[in-house]
Amino acid sequence: MKRKNEKFPQFDEIIFENRNKSYGAYDLRKRYKSALSLSILGTTALSAILITTLSFTPKESGTTLRPEDYIINLTKQADPQIVPPPVLNPPSGLIKAINNLAPKVVTDSSEATPFIPITDIINASVQNGSITDSAASADPVIQVMPSEEKIFIVVEENPEYPGGNPALFKFISENLIYPPEAENNKIQGRVILKFVVNTNGSVDRIEILRGIDPLLDNEAIRVVRALPKFKPGKQGGVPVPVWFTLPVLFKIESN
Repeated sequence: MKRKNEKFPQFDEIIFENRNKSYGAYDLRKRYKSALSLSILGTTALSAILITTLSFTPKESGTTLRPEDYIINLTKQADPQIVPPPVLNPPSGLIKAINNLAPKVVTDSSEATPFIPITDIINASVQNGSITDSAASADPVIQVMPSEEKIFIVVEENPEYPGGNPALFKFISENLIYPPEAENNKIQGRVILKFVVNTNGSVDRIEILRGIDPLLDNEAIRVVRALPKFKPGKQGGVPVPVWFTLPVLFKIESN
């Protein structure tokens, strides 16, 4: 009997044993059952009071609604006034179209085109170098310089020396004179020139592309200037001026 009267620790006491019981969680768990019971009791009492109040509300006498009481009488509105559309009257003063109006013939008052005399009349007005015509003299003739002719680089038919390239190099070797000063100083090499072969085959506009020495450069120009006429180059079957490149070799023969 003594064992049954012993007080055992509750669940919260076991959980928070040897812990800080002043912490908020211990206090909440300790007051949880009492707070829950008070909340349920308060909610039940409030609901009972509300239901009782609504049940014992006195009804007003003579307020029984009939079906016709639900009909809403609307004030009869006045009939809308119909406004007739405005009458459009045709504008006054319109001119009626005239049918089959004949064209009016008038006399041409414009000035006639001045007469241009023909060649025979103009020639007859010149006698012994003096002009007898009263017409105003014409404006002086302004000479216009022709534009420079285009020189081609690549054409359908290239310029050709009579006899071909072997004859060209043979002419150069036979007519080339080695300058003695350049020969004594052992100056040798290849001079590259370019020139224009005109539409008549003549050589023009000789330029040095790569020179060695003025002595050799001038001799190469002299020989090229003495070349006979080429067969001109053609573009579309028509002779055109074409640039032509030619190397001239200067080499000292060893004895």
